[in-house]
Amino acid sequence: MAKRVFYGSTHLAIRPTTHNAAGTPSVGSFMAPQGIQSVGFNTSVAFEPIFQMGQTELYGRTESQSPEVEATISKAFDGTQPLYTTIMGGNSAVDTKQPTELTLNHCELDMGIYSENVPFASGTPESAIYCSGMYLTNVSMTFPIDGMATEEITLLGDTKKHLANSNIGSYQAVNGGSGTAPAPYQRWSMDVAGSTLPSGVKNYAIQSVSVSMGMGREALQEIGTRGKYCRYPTYPFEVTTDFEVIVGGEMTTRGVEPSSAGSAQVQVDHYDFVNEIGLACFSADKYDITPGVAPSDSNIDSGYIDLGFRDQQITLVFCGSGTSDSLTIDLGQKCRATSQNYSGGDTGGDNATMSYSFQSYNEFKLTHAGTFAADATTVT
Repeated sequence: MAKRVFYGSTHLAIRPTTHNAAGTPSVGSFMAPQGIQSVGFNTSVAFEPIFQMGQTELYGRTESQSPEVEATISKAFDGTQPLYTTIMGGNSAVDTKQPTELTLNHCELDMGIYSENVPFASGTPESAIYCSGMYLTNVSMTFPIDGMATEEITLLGDTKKHLANSNIGSYQAVNGGSGTAPAPYQRWSMDVAGSTLPSGVKNYAIQSVSVSMGMGREALQEIGTRGKYCRYPTYPFEVTTDFEVIVGGEMTTRGVEPSSAGSAQVQVDHYDFVNEIGLACFSADKYDITPGVAPSDSNIDSGYIDLGFRDQQITLVFCGSGTSDSLTIDLGQKCRATSQNYSGGDTGGDNATMSYSFQSYNEFKLTHAGTFAADATTVT
């Protein structure tokens, strides 16, 4: 019997249930994704108190909604299949599809727990934590300039059990305790030249990139049962993309320092904002600027929309261990800048940076190739 639980004595398996275009479900096999960093569970039950005339002591309680189980899983960006893809059914179910096509998909989790003195988590677990009917509610991917890039997934359901025996008869020796990441993230893992980046970002020294999508879920109840009737998605799904860049000259070639003349222009243009003139009627002419060219100051003063605050396309491409390995995150062509923040450059010696936040809806399409497309190992 394990007296404690730590990362080396647990193993997480995921069994997805996918739905085809007709809504017919198909239950897959339990799969063990690589690069898992942490797994956390939070269970909550909401009650409303009932009181009665004649006493201050509590009279009773009524359950106001179904119990909710939230699971948060973190995975390293290591060149293997993204956790989002595994949970939604694997490469064949997810590749090139928008989240609106995957809303019915859900999964089961089985985290096997072993004795703390095993050399690696394999074979029959001593016990397990099991969750079923888990729907994805949030996915977040963060790519820093230093350190490990991570993917964090949040799932929501209403069933969690602590089992004396795992639903999986035996975890196979998935990697024999000596698994190796095919392509751990490095700052050069992002193919900047192959990506489509917004104005103000593409020609500057990028410091960090992050993408997140929320897929809200609401439980629909029915009289006669305690469990839910269904857990439906709440549209729209908001997608947020954040960039941080060094304030400095615009680069014409990656890895080449800007010229002194370019470096003197420390502002990142295309995001000027002037609100001096009230327009009685907003004409489409205000958008008629030469594509890729920012309006002049006089145009902006007249109410024309600056290039940065118009819809832009964002596509992020990340490399793997070889030329055939890549992951593309397509966020669509309707990404709109919602905020711009200038910070740093103070007497403490920090570099000045510009942060941009872009917002879009219902567009989060992954395209996998090579190791990113290979499904996680099946366990029995």
